[in-house]
Amino acid sequence: MGDFDKILNNCRVLDVRTGRVYNADIAIKGGIIAAVGENLGEGEDVGNMFALPGFIDAHVHIESSQLIPSRFAQAAVPCGTTLVVADPHEIANVCGMDGVDFMIKDAANTPLEVKMMMPSCVPASPAESSGAVLDAAAVKEALARKDIFGLGEMMNYPGVTGGDEDVLAKLKAARDAGKPIDGHFPMGSGLELAAYAAEGISSDHECNDAKEACEKIAAGMDVFIRQGSAGKQLLDILPAVNKENISHFSLCTDDCHAADILEYGHINHVVEQAVAAGMSAADAVRLATLNPAEHYKLNCGAIEAGRQADIIFVPDLVHFKPVMVFKRGEMVAVKGRPLFPVAAADCSKVKNTLHMPPITKEKLKLKGASLTWAMKIKAGSLVKEAVKYKEGLPKLCVAERHKNTGRVGVCAISGYPVRGGAVAISISHDSHNVVCAGDNDKDMCLAMNSLMPVGGGVCAVKDGKVAHLIPLPVAGLMADCAAEELAEKLTAAEEFCKRELNLSSVTDPVMTLSFLALTVIPHVSLTDRGLFDCDKFCFIQP
Repeated sequence: MGDFDKILNNCRVLDVRTGRVYNADIAIKGGIIAAVGENLGEGEDVGNMFALPGFIDAHVHIESSQLIPSRFAQAAVPCGTTLVVADPHEIANVCGMDGVDFMIKDAANTPLEVKMMMPSCVPASPAESSGAVLDAAAVKEALARKDIFGLGEMMNYPGVTGGDEDVLAKLKAARDAGKPIDGHFPMGSGLELAAYAAEGISSDHECNDAKEACEKIAAGMDVFIRQGSAGKQLLDILPAVNKENISHFSLCTDDCHAADILEYGHINHVVEQAVAAGMSAADAVRLATLNPAEHYKLNCGAIEAGRQADIIFVPDLVHFKPVMVFKRGEMVAVKGRPLFPVAAADCSKVKNTLHMPPITKEKLKLKGASLTWAMKIKAGSLVKEAVKYKEGLPKLCVAERHKNTGRVGVCAISGYPVRGGAVAISISHDSHNVVCAGDNDKDMCLAMNSLMPVGGGVCAVKDGKVAHLIPLPVAGLMADCAAEELAEKLTAAEEFCKRELNLSSVTDPVMTLSFLALTVIPHVSLTDRGLFDCDKFCFIQP
């Protein structure tokens, strides 16, 4: 007793269990909180700042930041994020287990604790054309590894409720390994939801409103409230949280743009928004600390003796901007600046991933169901609808980029009023084929073809000229550069799209495009094979 590695004096400790704030010292030994109390000895005076547990992102795809994990950590840790539960299914859909292994190795080079899930749906559904296939045997083998934390979001909910053998074998492998299973069942309800939860799937981050959240909690699942760059459900779900059920809610970003992290913050910004919406600071912090820690049975998430010394210090309980961030008792960020260098892992196996022929105008003709139906999107929502086709709408296309097939799916799009050019990206959840929207075939071809020499990324074209080209050479998804450098380029491209391509009404034009090919979010999507009915799980017929 008393032989501590470090003592932090003059703290205002937030007890996330009771909501009480009390004055205390915090003693640390071997990266663990050894004691919390008065007069523990002389150490570092933190100036009466609030001491909070390190923030946890309960569900995130690091790849969606467009940063490799080590660079993501340099952006997120100064925001107070000390642990994330990450599902690398973006890179897995491109590179298979080589992608998963890269993410694990690169994340290990930083103080950010990354609990890496094994992607469960590669591809996300049989309707998608991915660069790899990870079947039940591959999943079972991976779940036996110590560096795989659990089974990532089970997006193939029709496969679960319909008894698909491969899907059920993956779920059984996770249960047999004693590892958590994350869920993904938008609008899941009734007997189908019961069947889904009965397979041991313990969480869901796809709720759209309070009613859906309450039904999923009643079914035995915990709800991760998503507030990221594209999906923003915080204000819709918060009314469901009360003192009886609060332990079943956590916060997550799911997908968070690098520029948004730098401008607004990471999970700390979600906590700030919850408080601004009327939730008590103690409850909001609990959703980002204790609750995800207890859901995943992690020894962190509270400032208590015996817990990991992941602690952040903030001057107030309104803005949650950390002055100091400690991970396992070591200071890793101060005043928004990371105190650790980056040493990126070898990424040679996850580069040069665009394998596709040049796109020509002939590939962009509307045909089949696209002559009858179009896709409609709504700002701030990931849900997409099928509407009757009408002339004058811009085009959306998805080009297969993994196996050189030359397949291109095309439809008209409403709600993405691009004019005078085109936007193309190699980020297209979850199979990450090349997606492009434009109002003329020439600019669309130029935008897509410009991505090939740089290994993928983002391209904006106006009037036959490339205005912005941002390489993302790691799997066509990520860059190995400072977050500030990438964010500056992406922000400039976003502003250009809004100002010059008539996309001011679209929330985040680049990130929005990336969700339009996903077949596991209602109600319709576009794949390289054509329009797909996400509710009936079949391709739409003419």
